[in-house]
Amino acid sequence: MTVISLFGMISVRAQTDAAREELLAKNLSVLKETISDTDADPSIRYNAILAVGQLVSVEPSPGNPPVAYPAALLSLVEVYQKPDAPYYLKYGALLGINRHAVIGIAPDQQDRVIDLLLETIMTEFEAGEPLLNAIPLEPAAWHWFRLTALDGLAALKTVGKNGKIVSELLAVIDRQSQELEELAEIQNVLNRKYWEESRRLSELASKAAKTLGDLDYTSATDIDAKQMTDTFIGLTKAVCGIEHKMAATFLELGGTYTKPAILLERIVINVKMCVQSVVWGIRGGFLTAKPTGNSFYTSLEADDPAIERLNTLLAEIMKLSTFLDEGNPPRRSVLSANVAKEFQFDLTELRDALEKIAENMSEMQRED
Repeated sequence: MTVISLFGMISVRAQTDAAREELLAKNLSVLKETISDTDADPSIRYNAILAVGQLVSVEPSPGNPPVAYPAALLSLVEVYQKPDAPYYLKYGALLGINRHAVIGIAPDQQDRVIDLLLETIMTEFEAGEPLLNAIPLEPAAWHWFRLTALDGLAALKTVGKNGKIVSELLAVIDRQSQELEELAEIQNVLNRKYWEESRRLSELASKAAKTLGDLDYTSATDIDAKQMTDTFIGLTKAVCGIEHKMAATFLELGGTYTKPAILLERIVINVKMCVQSVVWGIRGGFLTAKPTGNSFYTSLEADDPAIERLNTLLAEIMKLSTFLDEGNPPRRSVLSANVAKEFQFDLTELRDALEKIAENMSEMQRED
């Protein structure tokens, strides 16, 4: 069966409701057979699982979003949880599950999907025995699974029963922050292995923080504001701390590992990714915009002690963001439009700025 014929099967727009349901069931059955066919080319099986994720009970129309096909979701979850399913099929199933999260999941299936996504995010990479005729799973591939699962939670918007999603994501961020702080204690942290590990840790924690900002806190009643604030402070400290160590080690060793400009750019990207995600997690939007009406920040009572600490954190992030964009005050200049923008600081100044904010985050932790 060709890829073209697979996708051609699911053209059911002109059918009546009853005929459409019958054809959807037939298409799903054929697609499942293709997915299960171990003799089929992997590209065919992968496209089949993608096709399952595209099945909808009602096609979109102007002003009306599509309606998900519930039976397709059950099939996607089944494939994703199958122990012997190849990882390329599992990832295709995860993409389909995320699509259902975007267009809507039946209430009786939502908790199951939340648990599946959380389990993926919470699970650390472990090198296991590869399946027969399968490529071993690499750390970077599993990292991508976890990031994709975060997309699914962000689409669902809910904080979960008793704030379950929030508490689980805070645990993920805390773990990544702790591992970043442990990496910062290693003498030769510029080793490629440690560099890649630190990037994955900070990327996952940052995206989890951003996902927290995508959730709706309007009616949430079980959110620990202090814990959430502590976690955001800890993440900011950990990322600035490890990136400070990268810059300091490079300068101490005389720049023997890479070019200063390359390291400077990589550090700035990682730090910006972190602090902007933390801001989003707090306010549900960018630092320069007002907090959204359903954000964590807006959900707090005016006299909540977390408000003052969050404001202090946001002020520190604002100072750091201004430095990353414009450099120190004596060196700031007006930049002309359409002119390539260069960093207004060198690696030494960046090291010092990161050391300062890491110290300020430590002071906030001590004061609390």
